[in-house]
Amino acid sequence: MPLLTLEHIRRIFKEDSQEVIALKDISLTVKQGDYVAIMGESGAGKTTLLNIIATLDKASSGIIKLDDQDLNELTEQKAAKFRREQLGFVFQNFNLLNTFNNQDNIFLPLVLARKTPQEMKQRLMPLAKQLEITNILARYPYEISGGQRQRIAAARALITQPRLLLADEPTGALDSHNAASLLRLFDQVNEQGQTILMVTHSAVSASYSKRTLFIKDGVIYHELIRGDQSKRDYLTKITETLTALASEEVQ
Repeated sequence: MPLLTLEHIRRIFKEDSQEVIALKDISLTVKQGDYVAIMGESGAGKTTLLNIIATLDKASSGIIKLDDQDLNELTEQKAAKFRREQLGFVFQNFNLLNTFNNQDNIFLPLVLARKTPQEMKQRLMPLAKQLEITNILARYPYEISGGQRQRIAAARALITQPRLLLADEPTGALDSHNAASLLRLFDQVNEQGQTILMVTHSAVSASYSKRTLFIKDGVIYHELIRGDQSKRDYLTKITETLTALASEEVQ
């Protein structure tokens, strides 16, 4: 049984009394332990799709389920609880609070979930070691580098032990060295069973995934599966597909 199921998702916005179709017809499944990258040009509907999966937006029509939970049926209060307990988020701009030190930024979702200080520390220690952030937990986000901030943000997302990790352009604000470091981290947690869904413009970032979906004009236009390909070979396929999509050559 799939972890995440989307069936005929459609999202229509109204702008100046006119309808704008952000998503026309999206159907996909994500299995437990999968690592899916979503690509497409600006305006293709990638972020809208991610927001619907994150329950930050609602589809105009269609079915979306995580396990057996119909996400369209969640009230606003239940959706907030669902996000805290089932989802982890990594954003391009980190979304850290400079008034909290790094440790308290990581603990924030657990505080909202009313976990005990003992449980929070028990969850943090192995995670901090894996992410190599133990020595910066007492510092503040404005005192550390962009790569370190993104690792703090990743720790905050992973400490809830989410069913699904959602990443929106996670390497967009990082240099190539820090981007590669974060992507290796995603590889590690995926190997440990973490399911990842990542929106990205970067073919290099997508080459770390197991599957890459290409969205164009509100539909899934093409899909690549990595299989046994090396990252280098998979990167070549992704780049070729992006070029073909731009010239509408993919059938």
